[in-house]
Amino acid sequence: MNATGTSEKLQQLVQTIRDLPALPEVVVRVMRMAEDPRSDAQGIARVIATDQAMAARVLKLANSAFYGLPRRVSTLSEAVVILGFRTIKNLAIAASTFELLNREIAGYWLQRGELWRHSLACAIGAQLIARRVRLPVSEEAFVAGLLHDIGKVAIHLFVREQFDQIMERALQDRIPFVEAEQAVLGFNHAMAGGLIAEKWNLPPLLVSVIKYHHQPSSAPEKEPMISVVHLADLLSITMGIGIGGDGLYYTLEEGTLAMFHLEQADIDELCEQMVDQMAQAANLQEQPEVALR
Repeated sequence: MNATGTSEKLQQLVQTIRDLPALPEVVVRVMRMAEDPRSDAQGIARVIATDQAMAARVLKLANSAFYGLPRRVSTLSEAVVILGFRTIKNLAIAASTFELLNREIAGYWLQRGELWRHSLACAIGAQLIARRVRLPVSEEAFVAGLLHDIGKVAIHLFVREQFDQIMERALQDRIPFVEAEQAVLGFNHAMAGGLIAEKWNLPPLLVSVIKYHHQPSSAPEKEPMISVVHLADLLSITMGIGIGGDGLYYTLEEGTLAMFHLEQADIDELCEQMVDQMAQAANLQEQPEVALR
C-alpha cells in the first residue's frame, strides 16, 4: 500500500476508535478507587450500585464458581470485602467489556464469543503465570490479558478487506500475522489496541502491554508484565482457544521462558491449570442477559 493509502486507512482507524464506546464512568471511578488507599468497601460498593445493570453483573460474577466463595454473597459491599478491591475492579472491567469482546470479529475469522473466550483464557493464563513467577501484580495481569486484543475490534473491517493479501504476505515471507498486518495495512491490531487503551485512560502499564504484547522487547520500558501476557497469549493460541486467522507463525519471543526461569514442565502445569480455570469460568462466558437471571 502506498503512503496515501496508508494515511487514509490510519485516518479511518482513528475515526473508528473515536466511535467506540468509552468505558462506563462507573468502571473508571472503581479503577481509581481500587488503587486509592483511602477508599473503603462501602464507598466502592456505592459507586457500583449507581449502575444497576453493572451491579447485578458484578454480583452474578462474584457468585460464579470461578471465584469459589464458600457461601453466596448478596450485597455489593460484602462482595468487595470478601473478594478485595482489585478483584472487584477486574469484575467491573470484565462486565463492561463483555459486549465489545463477545461480538463476531469477521476479519479474523472469529465467530461470536471466540474473542471473549480467547481474551478470558489469556487473562486467566496471565494471572497464573504472574503468581507462578511471583510478580506483585497478578490482579493487574488478569486485566491486561483480558484486554490485550481489544485492537481487533477496531481494525477487523480493514483486515477483512485485505485478508487474502495479509495471508499471502505472511505465507510468502513466513512472518507472524501481526507483522503481515503491519506490512499490508501500515498498522496492526496491537497499535490499534494501544490507541483504544489511551482513549480509555487506562494506566500506562496496561497501554504498553496491549501495544507490545506481540514483541515485548520492542517496548521502551522493559516491564515483565508484557512478557507475561505475551506468554499467556501464546499458550491460549497453542491450546486452540479463540484461534482466528491470525495464529499463523505466532512464536514465543526468544528468552521469555528463561526470563521467568520456567521449564517445559512448568508450562505443562500452567496449561492444565488454565483448562481447569476455564471450566470454572463457564459463567463468565455466558451472555450477560443469561448470567443475570
